[in-house]
Amino acid sequence: MAGTGGADDYQAAYRLLGAGKVAEAEIVLRKVLTADAEDAGALHLLGGIALGRGQIAAAEELVRKAIRFSPLTPEFHDNLGAVLLRQGKADEAIAVFRSAIELDAGAATIHNNLGDALKQKGDFEGAAAAFRRAIGLSPDIAGVHSNLGTALRALGRLEEAEESLRRAVELNANSAMVHGNLGVLLRDMARYGEAQTSLERALRIDPDYLPAKTNLALLWLLIGDFGRAWDFYRARRSVRSLRRKLWQEPLPDDLSGQRILLLKEQGLGDEIFFLRFAPEVKRRGAEITYVGDAKIAPIIRRVGFIDRVIGEAREAEGMDITASVADLPYLLGMKSAADIAPPYPLSVDHERKNAMAARLEGLGPAPRIGLTWRAGSGRPGETFREVPRRRLAKALGAVKGTFVALQRNPEAGEIDALSQALGRELHDLTALNDDLEDMLAALSLIDDYIGVSNTNVHLRAGTGRPSRVLIPHPPAYRWMASGDESPWFPGCAVYRQRVDGDWGAAFERLSRDLAADFPGVS
Repeated sequence: MAGTGGADDYQAAYRLLGAGKVAEAEIVLRKVLTADAEDAGALHLLGGIALGRGQIAAAEELVRKAIRFSPLTPEFHDNLGAVLLRQGKADEAIAVFRSAIELDAGAATIHNNLGDALKQKGDFEGAAAAFRRAIGLSPDIAGVHSNLGTALRALGRLEEAEESLRRAVELNANSAMVHGNLGVLLRDMARYGEAQTSLERALRIDPDYLPAKTNLALLWLLIGDFGRAWDFYRARRSVRSLRRKLWQEPLPDDLSGQRILLLKEQGLGDEIFFLRFAPEVKRRGAEITYVGDAKIAPIIRRVGFIDRVIGEAREAEGMDITASVADLPYLLGMKSAADIAPPYPLSVDHERKNAMAARLEGLGPAPRIGLTWRAGSGRPGETFREVPRRRLAKALGAVKGTFVALQRNPEAGEIDALSQALGRELHDLTALNDDLEDMLAALSLIDDYIGVSNTNVHLRAGTGRPSRVLIPHPPAYRWMASGDESPWFPGCAVYRQRVDGDWGAAFERLSRDLAADFPGVS
């Protein structure tokens, strides 16, 4: 049975929950459990209350007890799956949702929740199938159409995704989430004006809908509207939990005597990228302590504008201002491309450079060209960039010299396969990613570097050397929406995948540029 509590008790509890009187509802439900400790319905409702309070472990325990006493109630399994998903336990949640579907295959909400779990797992094909089943059962739920649209977007099926999201808007024109999801899709389709309209509509509906703020910021950064972008960029997910602790207003022109704690944020490349604004903070008179990643800390300690690098914020005492390094463009009032700070010099350890020079010399003749073909984890919600290796090899085919792989975590057999496609050995220097001092030395010495945007591009810029950067679509904002060069990385040639996914023009231009730059070795 779902529960043995009296009908009056349950009705009272539901009324109280509907009125937002959660504490009073909990008292009623505890009373039910006092009379019958195995009342599954009361346990389940209490689990929902705990989940709403963010007491995830307690919610899981209560819902599991409810299932123990009423194992054939699909709603209980469905809610257990939701609790597990909140904990990031996607595999367990998927199994539980499938158990719920076995009990009630006609419940659209359960299929939708299964789709959410599959999406979190990164199985976008499976997620899309689950969302379609939910739509087949209940075709008029806007949120499910929106979910299907986001799954199709992840699969690169952008036209289908737009159909789904447009349908979601038809069903619920007052959903900030739906308009926000449509805006992100339109941004991916390079329809920037429409994307801005959708994202602004989301914010008119709900001015506190932070994903729309973040995505509007990324859109404005992409098209160069810096004056509006950086304020909204402060809504990004990576810093939301810290926002109240961080400095909120533009920094004063005179920071003399001020001790500023700068916090790392996002990935290594982002750290290096945003630190370009720190010299201006130093120029204004501040003493800067930086909380940096251990992998990059030894290099950052050698730059002249950071006074101290530490590993944890708790190591700092007596700070006047705490700020995220990624907030610096906003805090310093960046308004236009003219305000872009250039990459700052990164000094290379002399002994490491000499040792690396000897190592590279032993690999083969110049030009020595470094290659990276993939970056990012590929996990849902994280950026991922990859180029087709065979197309890359073909573009490099006419260039003689020595190729070195600088790819982080290459897959088994990748380097051998690329060697075969190049028609010569691709020397494996991928272990340099474990010691960025050695990587910096190598990047300062090789004649050219070709790859997707990654930490190495930022490091090489710090040595004063340009890269050739292959930009999958949609581009990250620092490479801008268009152009053969980005104002963030002057001198770096940019080769772009087209919106439709075609790489042909990009690799043809890369091949021509290499032939022109290395005429004596082709």
